[in-house]
Amino acid sequence: MLVRESVPGDWVEIPPGSAIRLNRPVEIPPGRARAFVSTATALAGGTSCALEVRRIDHEGVQLVAAGTYRITRIQNYLALVSRVEEAPGATLGFQLASYGDSGGGQMVRFGYHFWLNDGQDPNLMRLTCLGRHDEPASTRPPTLAEIRATLGERATLELGDFGAES
Repeated sequence: MLVRESVPGDWVEIPPGSAIRLNRPVEIPPGRARAFVSTATALAGGTSCALEVRRIDHEGVQLVAAGTYRITRIQNYLALVSRVEEAPGATLGFQLASYGDSGGGQMVRFGYHFWLNDGQDPNLMRLTCLGRHDEPASTRPPTLAEIRATLGERATLELGDFGAES
């Protein structure tokens, strides 16, 4: 998988042996399947990353331990952005941002799923990092520099060696 190093920068391959290192435990709130590991500064710039688990615990907080989790594969991802339609006296429903007579264009977020080895934690699934929310022609996936800035001190993206086992 090729990811851009920075906006004016070169494309970089994420080699086998790469990993995500959680520098401290991550808490998944009750009733949720993910927890954002983004810094406030990064969120203001539009990039976000979230650690995701396979099962939802509706009763308690789930803890993903600090440690190094090998990336098993990387997948391009496109998130179509939805909005909630809530009219007075109407039932709650969902509608795609470009559907119907909303007058707006389709809004998307491009990004990556970093699938993680679940050997240490069978419930751990992946880290998803998304770029800015915008119209398709005006947005792009996050760069490595943006992902690293987004993770801040909470986590580290460690690029492996090309000769490492996958």
